[in-house]
Amino acid sequence: MNNLSIERIIYEKPEVYLSQLPILTKDIIRANFEQLKSTDLAQRKWYLNTSGGSTGEPIILIQDAEYNDKSTAISLLFSYLVGRELGEAEVRLWGSEKDVFDGTMGWKATFFNFLRNTTYMNAFQMTPEKMRDFLKLLNKKPPKLIVAYAQAIYELAKFAEDEKITLVPQKAIITSAGTLYAWMRQKIETVFQCKVFNRYGSREVSDIACEKPGEQGLWVAPWGNYIEIVDDDNNPVPAGVEGNILITSLTNFAMPLIRYKIGDRGILSPEYKSGQILQQVSGRNVDTFKTQSGTLIDGEYFTHLLYFKNWVHKFQIIQKSYLEITIKIIKSNSDYLAEELDDIVAKCKLMMGKDCVVNFEFVDRIPVNKSGKYRYTISEVI
Repeated sequence: MNNLSIERIIYEKPEVYLSQLPILTKDIIRANFEQLKSTDLAQRKWYLNTSGGSTGEPIILIQDAEYNDKSTAISLLFSYLVGRELGEAEVRLWGSEKDVFDGTMGWKATFFNFLRNTTYMNAFQMTPEKMRDFLKLLNKKPPKLIVAYAQAIYELAKFAEDEKITLVPQKAIITSAGTLYAWMRQKIETVFQCKVFNRYGSREVSDIACEKPGEQGLWVAPWGNYIEIVDDDNNPVPAGVEGNILITSLTNFAMPLIRYKIGDRGILSPEYKSGQILQQVSGRNVDTFKTQSGTLIDGEYFTHLLYFKNWVHKFQIIQKSYLEITIKIIKSNSDYLAEELDDIVAKCKLMMGKDCVVNFEFVDRIPVNKSGKYRYTISEVI
């Protein structure tokens, strides 16, 4: 697909052009990976990435430097729209496996975070001590913006409330990487005394949409992605009706994702004056795991352990107790190595403790919950 055809899709009648094309699914990507590569891939600065596993079905994708640059620009724009100018202080409550595995962020990441005026707290290692220190940092010097996993910042808000730690009013919070429920938003806004703006994105297509001050819904950046909503038979649904989200990436020419069925559900607003507005996004459910010492671990940590595993078709990770985790896996056609399972076990024990028992169950089916939603991490620890 060339730039001219992309422009026609954006500026003329995208729904007319796109409806003539088939829907792209994860299974199709797995089965046709080589055919989906760009023919000029050798001239691109490309790299491999995976989907975020929000439906428990990770896939490997190809992206390139141009895509990364444009995605970064959109992310910076979303931050600007909620009040953060480039270079102003930002704090991130985010996940870093490297920090867990290696015990350090590395000099390059540290240097670039200094240049960006960004401070990190690892959402995968939220001990009571680290949470207290993080809250002290926010009180001492409130940043212009906090960017956080939705579940992680909610858990931090609950911790501050339970410990009776009063926070000075913060400036703004962007949540992502999980569903932000109304009761979570209320708790976060009450504790941090600022507005929370929800952001929707994925590893496959980067940041897609974000709430803006004074407006309802999540505004879709028109330079990044185009959204369609279809029913379970892949027929378009009217605005205001919930359905399956299809995403056409307008920036990734290394491996174009056109009408990609991402696995989430949503509703498009009938108001299009300022572009596409996602009235609602649903489908991402992640639990926080807890150790005996009180450390909180965002469920994203455990999903990352299944990335880049060709033999994993679908998965679900369940914390049965403080010292027991069960990993259910639907295998693809390829087989696994014993060393890969050993590595997963070792990284689970790294977070949960050396006495943690990790069970693997290879199954044919993983059911959804009673509400019809798929949960890819579940904690049965109260």
